[in-house]
Amino acid sequence: MNRTLTMSQLLSLVLVVLLALASCSKQDDIDRAYTDYRYDIVTYMGQNDLGAVFDYLGRDDSADIKLQSRVTVSDVKAGQRVLLRYDFADQRTGAAERDISVYGCNAIVNDSLRLSAITRDSLTMHPVKLRSLWRTGEFINLHCQVEYTGKSRMFMLVADEATLALDTVDCYLVHDLRGERGTFWRDCYASFNVGTLWKRPSLHCLRLNIVDETFPETGYYCFTK
Repeated sequence: MNRTLTMSQLLSLVLVVLLALASCSKQDDIDRAYTDYRYDIVTYMGQNDLGAVFDYLGRDDSADIKLQSRVTVSDVKAGQRVLLRYDFADQRTGAAERDISVYGCNAIVNDSLRLSAITRDSLTMHPVKLRSLWRTGEFINLHCQVEYTGKSRMFMLVADEATLALDTVDCYLVHDLRGERGTFWRDCYASFNVGTLWKRPSLHCLRLNIVDETFPETGYYCFTK
């Protein structure tokens, strides 16, 4: 049955809506650190008179940007790669140097590409759950999930020496739990410096072989020049 609102009922409804809107507008502002931020893997460059300095590289061969903060970073050595949670504190889009507000800085797996005379069958490649894999300059960066053990493990990128002279070089993500049993999956970030290999004139493709539980049919990813 259709029902027609009386004028008093309509006015009451409008009043309820206006009160609700007023209530919302009086809520405390949410800290931008929880709403407006970026996550990037960057290189910690050390401290200057203002604070910690980081070097940001965009995807592939983008120019680097100096990130100037006003915080002090401890327990991280200059040259290490870190996962930085931050936001730009200026509007200088496209500038070679930017001021930033830092909300978090965490150490990640740092390593350089290893070279070895290997075969795939000789390597321990425990599965990971791949989330993202990308190159920034001379670094191959990885975001995945690994099984937590509470113990140290082997996690590195190894190139097959037998393929170094070829235009396609095979590299393998070695992941060894060293006999420990995983309990649950947790996030893992890693950055591998592959500059020694990437600078070779003969290189056309760096083929990264990985055992991925999320997409098991995809056995490798190619990074081409």
